[in-house]
Amino acid sequence: MKNAFILARKDIASYFHSWLGVLVFIFFFLTAGIFYSFLVLGYARLSVEAAHNAYEGVQGLKITHFVFGSFFLNMSIFLMFLVPLVSMRAFSEERKNQTLELLFTYPFSDFDIVCGKFLGLVGFFVLLLSPTVGYVFLLKGLGAKLDWSTVLLGYAGFSLLATAYLSLGLFVSSLTDNQVISAIVTFGCLVLLWIFDWGSAVSEGSVSQWLVALSPVAHYREFTAGILDLSHVVYFCFFSLYFLFLTLRSIETRNWKG
Repeated sequence: MKNAFILARKDIASYFHSWLGVLVFIFFFLTAGIFYSFLVLGYARLSVEAAHNAYEGVQGLKITHFVFGSFFLNMSIFLMFLVPLVSMRAFSEERKNQTLELLFTYPFSDFDIVCGKFLGLVGFFVLLLSPTVGYVFLLKGLGAKLDWSTVLLGYAGFSLLATAYLSLGLFVSSLTDNQVISAIVTFGCLVLLWIFDWGSAVSEGSVSQWLVALSPVAHYREFTAGILDLSHVVYFCFFSLYFLFLTLRSIETRNWKG
């Protein structure tokens, strides 16, 4: 695993040495800030209206669920656009620059290479998400009473969802040397998974159950509501491991040529 961490550190640094990585970081932080600001202002407006008009449904609405539950749901949609941009260069850029074969000559196993690339993607995502922790303490500083379990589960669920999406993007990137194709295919796959969740709402019976079982969004939604179900954790772990396994097999195909 030492070699995997070496590769991961190199990949994380490379993101910040490119315009794409810097722009993705700025765009993510601005988008997250806009979502957060609108939700806080929306809750403040509803609270004022409830106080004056005695809205029954609004008075029991907790700020943690309204702000952070909605925040993580909205950001899950944003992930469908972010992940293809981040993951498209993982292997595709190496193939295009013909540095992947050079990487194979190093004393790294295929497992080290796949794990290193994956940990690099996850590490970059953690750096993206870290500034949003300030939103929690900002709201706490304003005097809000937060349900910490809901906040923590929201972050945990969002991290699991992002990790699953990144594993899929890593696999797609291992199949082509064209970053644009990698991004488009990854985005298409994520949209299809999102459609599964939408389809489960308009279908019935066993079809609906199968769509719910396959949809990452359906498994993710309970995290945003502050509900912990270990079956959802198992789903995301299996999802990530499955696509990492496929990525490893994709890399190993070089040994089948000739």
